[in-house]
Amino acid sequence: MVFNEIMYHPLTNEPGMEWVELYNQMAVDVDVSGWALDGAVTYSFPSNTIVRGGGFLVVAAAPGTLASATGLTNVLGPFLGRLSNSGETLQLRNNSGRVVDKVSYGVDGDWPVAPDGSGVSLAKIDHDTASGPASNWSFSDQVGGTPGAENFPGQDSVPVQVFAMDASWKFNASGVDLGSAWTQPGYSDAVWTTGKAWL
Repeated sequence: MVFNEIMYHPLTNEPGMEWVELYNQMAVDVDVSGWALDGAVTYSFPSNTIVRGGGFLVVAAAPGTLASATGLTNVLGPFLGRLSNSGETLQLRNNSGRVVDKVSYGVDGDWPVAPDGSGVSLAKIDHDTASGPASNWSFSDQVGGTPGAENFPGQDSVPVQVFAMDASWKFNASGVDLGSAWTQPGYSDAVWTTGKAWL
């Protein structure tokens, strides 16, 4: 069980629309009865809480509000506490109290800033990767995120590249329509201009 998606700064109704999504990386069902969220928010999972193999589990600050807004069913909660807009640590503990997953998200360094109030969620690029590294996270391509579902539906993976602010970029300033040939592997951009961000 790992953290997979976090809505920590919703576009509207901030206190009522915060939520955390967990993902079961295993092919077998997992009984999380007695497990708990700890850190920024706290919540103890009730008896008979089963997460299907490859399934999702959503815990919200206001389950009814999230269900009404999204049509999602089986939202757990409410959790106690708030998800800080500037960064926070979340932990998932099993019924023995052992930390089985942890994420300390933020808005600086390599953490994406888009989830901080624009309406998108903090979304793991590949739900089978570790939760700790910022490089494993991006932002949802849907406003409101995708609680209870794949982060990037219809895509096997999300192409994400991080570049330094002063990185050099190649661009075509000719004003001529290049069609789609320039998007294909092997296209030569040797005559394109090079410049520093921001272009």
